[in-house]
Amino acid sequence: MSSLSDTTGDIRIESSYLWTLSLFIGSGSIMFMLHNEMIADSLICRSIDLANYTTDDEYLSVLENAIYDNSLLLSEFKRVNVSVDSRKYIFLPPGYGNDDDARKAFDVAFPDSDGDFVVSRGYNCNTDVAFMLPKGVYQFLRRTFCNVPVRLHLEVLCSYFRGKTNTSTISKEVVFIRDRRVIDVCAFKHGRLQFANTFVCRTNDDVIFYTLAVWNMLGFDARSDEIQIAGDKSVRIAIMPRLREYVTYVVPVMMPPAAMKLASDVAKAPFNLIALAI
Repeated sequence: MSSLSDTTGDIRIESSYLWTLSLFIGSGSIMFMLHNEMIADSLICRSIDLANYTTDDEYLSVLENAIYDNSLLLSEFKRVNVSVDSRKYIFLPPGYGNDDDARKAFDVAFPDSDGDFVVSRGYNCNTDVAFMLPKGVYQFLRRTFCNVPVRLHLEVLCSYFRGKTNTSTISKEVVFIRDRRVIDVCAFKHGRLQFANTFVCRTNDDVIFYTLAVWNMLGFDARSDEIQIAGDKSVRIAIMPRLREYVTYVVPVMMPPAAMKLASDVAKAPFNLIALAI
């Protein structure tokens, strides 16, 4: 039976080199998911709360302690996937230039920023991404997890959904509700990424407002184009009927068939980790 608890605890797995570890590094917690493609219903998810901190230096120390205190994360895995949260990022055209060019563009958007500057080539969303992490975090993650690519959480979602829409003739806006306070929005017109951003929401009304604001800004068709929603179930249930007052096709994101093999209750797993893992 899979384990999808939101609390940390003792986890024992045999032959870690047959398992995949997927991590989301956030500002307040680390979410991780383990799965073994050779074992049915093997999915394990946990969340590790980070201690309080006030500076970037303290964040790095807190992150290091959280990972070192959970030695399972340091096992030898078949594959490790890492995504990170950042509020400082820009999407760039593919092949925009070298890292120096990307840094110049980033500095225009975020002048006087100090931290670890990272350029990630979008896996499947036909874009490059430049983002910044607190100082020392990027090097720590690369050192700890054997030079694993560190991907921006929002880019992971864009790449996943672009792969699902690149042959579509309709336009789609995808909303991922991380929790009741944060949503990620990416939008595609005929399979091409048009918009990607993260919004902080206080209420369900805020989720609806930002969703429709992006929809109207991009000029999507309320009768033929589509809004897809993933994430927090209670918020989804609350907002979908209200969105249908303005847009005909408002549907939940379907769990990919590959994910259904991991656990009978895979729908309870964080969708961003599913997208990262598969």
